[in-house]
Amino acid sequence: MPLTQQRHYTVGYHDLQQHHYEICEYANDAYEAIEHAKEDVPELRVHPSFIDRCTNETGLDYIWNAMSAGVPMGR
Repeated sequence: MPLTQQRHYTVGYHDLQQHHYEICEYANDAYEAIEHAKEDVPELRVHPSFIDRCTNETGLDYIWNAMSAGVPMGR
């Protein structure tokens, strides 16, 4: 699938000291985004259970872009 059709995901994870981190990934679905995160963060390959969440930011990006462009919302 072309990059322009992929969605933006944020994968949240923690380390052994419970510090929280996020990495942004472009993928076709959440599973693929998590797999990309495992490739990009070596610690997640060893400890995949450190992944806390995976959220799709595409809808939020659309709303933010519309709001920042001056498009009226809610009417």
